[in-house]
Amino acid sequence: MSGREAVSVQRRVGPLLARLVRSAGAGALASGADLASLTALVSLAGLSPRAASVPALVLGCVVMFYGQKLWAFRARAGRVGREAILFVLVQIGGLVLTALLYELAMRASAAAVQHYVLVRLITTNLVWLGYSFPMWHLVFKPSSEPERR
Repeated sequence: MSGREAVSVQRRVGPLLARLVRSAGAGALASGADLASLTALVSLAGLSPRAASVPALVLGCVVMFYGQKLWAFRARAGRVGREAILFVLVQIGGLVLTALLYELAMRASAAAVQHYVLVRLITTNLVWLGYSFPMWHLVFKPSSEPERR
């Protein structure tokens, strides 16, 4: 690879990696909301981890929308209504995938039930990296990110 090609790759990959890191940060906030509500619903409200799963995911989704739109993708110029609809569609897919993976893990091992928060972290992150982050590029138009020199 020539020097020009390497610079070209860096210019394309650099903003994507920066967006991935910001997306991870927004996801950490959303996961915190999800896990805090999951834990509160189980520990304080007396729900089973399975019953508390979907309401906790919904709260996490609301936090995720604003974090991804405003921070990760810096998409301030898009039509919010359109973005919200597309985001909800992507999140429904992510919610279904996460719920299915979570349920499979909970059924696969008795230890998973005892470590339900860890299981949630693993399943949520697998879905984020393999499904959600790629799909959000269809939802949010990233603002122009400054080139690095």
